[in-house]
Amino acid sequence: MGQWPRTPNYLLRTLVGENMPTFKYRVRDRLGKAMTGTIEAQTVEVAGNHLYQRGYFPIAIEKESASASLDLSDFWKRFNKVKPEEIIVFSQQLSTLYKAGLPLLTGLKGLRDQTLNQRFKKVLEEIDLQVEGGNTLFGAMSKHPDVFSAVYLNMIRAGEASGRLGESLDRYAALADRELRSRQKVNEATRYPKIVVVSVIIAFVVLLSFVIPRFAQVFSQFNTPLPLPTRIMIGVNNLFHDFWYLILPVFVFIPILLRRYIHTEKGKIFWDSLKTRIPGIGHLFVISALSRFAHTFVMLNKSGIPILQTLEVSSTTINNVVISQSIREISQQVREGGSLADSMSKSGRFTPLVIQMVGVGETTGTLDEMLVRITEYYDIELENAIKKMTTYIEPALTLFMGVVVLLLALAVFLPWWNMAKLFR
Repeated sequence: MGQWPRTPNYLLRTLVGENMPTFKYRVRDRLGKAMTGTIEAQTVEVAGNHLYQRGYFPIAIEKESASASLDLSDFWKRFNKVKPEEIIVFSQQLSTLYKAGLPLLTGLKGLRDQTLNQRFKKVLEEIDLQVEGGNTLFGAMSKHPDVFSAVYLNMIRAGEASGRLGESLDRYAALADRELRSRQKVNEATRYPKIVVVSVIIAFVVLLSFVIPRFAQVFSQFNTPLPLPTRIMIGVNNLFHDFWYLILPVFVFIPILLRRYIHTEKGKIFWDSLKTRIPGIGHLFVISALSRFAHTFVMLNKSGIPILQTLEVSSTTINNVVISQSIREISQQVREGGSLADSMSKSGRFTPLVIQMVGVGETTGTLDEMLVRITEYYDIELENAIKKMTTYIEPALTLFMGVVVLLLALAVFLPWWNMAKLFR
């Protein structure tokens, strides 16, 4: 029970570092079902022999181009994604099969047959063939970076190297489940503000499109001055009605341009820096990023991955470029001989309590235990920050809604009161 056997092809590749070419194939299994995928081999003949020995009948095999262009399948992958929940369930099931002593290929085939997501099923089929061809599980999964994250791949690699793949899979499942629950808490906290904003926009559009034009026609027949709120609403309506061809592109293209800018290197730095400075909720983004870093660091460190590699991988998992740069600076200082606690202190991103706990862990050799306590500390702080944000958001939105409703009511009812005075 424990570690799955490694094939001669894996040992050869580990020793000489050979980078075999990749071939695309179309095959049929013993039942005549057509399948497609990729496989690594030295030549086309070797790839065909591997497929034939595994019970597949090759139809076509061709070398994969290094500069593959974006095709319809790549375009479809953007919409047919593998959900985090599916990766969590897959990891839990694979860990159970591994601990039960089941062969890797048998476990992968069983999980592949149970998978309902066709995209994920195809990925598992390709991983199955890669492992059958002598590749490691890490090597096979690393060909699908859009499905398996860097943290997942590093945990798989560490688990295979140490013979504790089951523990690594369990750690990742716990980490991913915790991140999923944190994301759900943030979504729940921001759901009410989103509903309120959308409702206000819909009400404003309905008034401008249907109510205000009718009022404008009625009020134009009287020589009484209109109240300021009504004149503002009529002016906005006329502006949208007369210059919609200029305003509409602004509302369409500005978000697209902003989105493209945010995806550039400078745009990411600007946006992530701005998010951390937003009054009231900026601290929430910082805590969330540091909490994710702490959890990832603990899981990778417990899996036996060296601390420098742990810092590098952890920095790539944080959805904030500014904080990721701070983590990389910490990694560089540790590489130059500095301690982890001193490097964290210089970054200015960690609280004194966290720095003190890391320092104690480094001194006493209980860094893992201290890191677990840090993750618990960040979890509590994140939960309190979300509750605090919710407490502030609700009265602020109530005040905002009251002001909007008051302005709309004044714009609609003040003219009727003025007209009523004319008939007295």
